[in-house]
This record gives sequence, C-alpha cells and structure tokens, in this order.
Amino acid sequence: MRLRSGLLLGLAVVLAVSMFAVVGCGGSDEDAKANLSAALDKVETSIAEFQSSMGATSTVDDVKNALSTVKPDWEAVVAAAQDVEGADVAAAEEAWADVETAISSIPEGASILEAAALIMTPVTALLKVEQELRALVPAE
Repeated sequence: MRLRSGLLLGLAVVLAVSMFAVVGCGGSDEDAKANLSAALDKVETSIAEFQSSMGATSTVDDVKNALSTVKPDWEAVVAAAQDVEGADVAAAEEAWADVETAISSIPEGASILEAAALIMTPVTALLKVEQELRALVPAE
C-alpha cells in the first residue's frame, strides 16, 4: 500500500512539474514572436533606407555597400526566427545567400541598371520571405 501511495504521489509531482513547464513555455513563444517582430521591424527599416538611397546616380559600389548594411539586420531576423514555430529558417538563410550570390556576380564596370537587374529577383525573394515571417507574428 505504501509503495502504491508513493508511486501515486510521485506521479502527481511529475504531472505538476510538467504542467508548470508547459505553462512557462507560453511566455517564451510570445517572447520569441516579439523578438522576431522587432528584428523584422529593423530589417524593414534597413531595406527601406537601401531602396530610398538608390537612384540614377548610384554606383554598383553604392549598391554593394548599402546591401552590406542590411546583412546584420537580416542575420538577426534569422536568429530570431529559429525560436518561432513555423518559421522557415532555411528559406530565410537561402534568401540572403541568394542576395549575396547576386551581389558577388555583378561584374566590374557594370552599370547600375545591370546591377539592379542581377539583384532584383533575389531581393524580391528576400522580401517574400520577410512577409512570410511577418505573418507569423501578431500585428502591433
């Protein structure tokens, strides 16, 4: 009888601890989404600044430098996305890798229009991934 009572008490303790652990996880999911939202806000600002800084007089080096300033912000998005359920981290990583590949493929002496043509598709794909990640976080 004592063994049975001890076993039941042990199971009750394990169940209680498990319940607290599950309840505690709710906050971390909200925190993860808040972190992702903040990272997305920052990268959206960086991308907007990149877009507004580019013009007819921009050079290929201007494009490369401007996009390099977006990189740490995108890396923060990828890091934050790792903690959010349903976030396609691999797609986020691949999107930036494609942007970097496009940037590195811009030949020396290319015009700004040639550079824009090379990076347009990967940047558009990056923005699509950004929108998909944004859909995972609640609107503020």
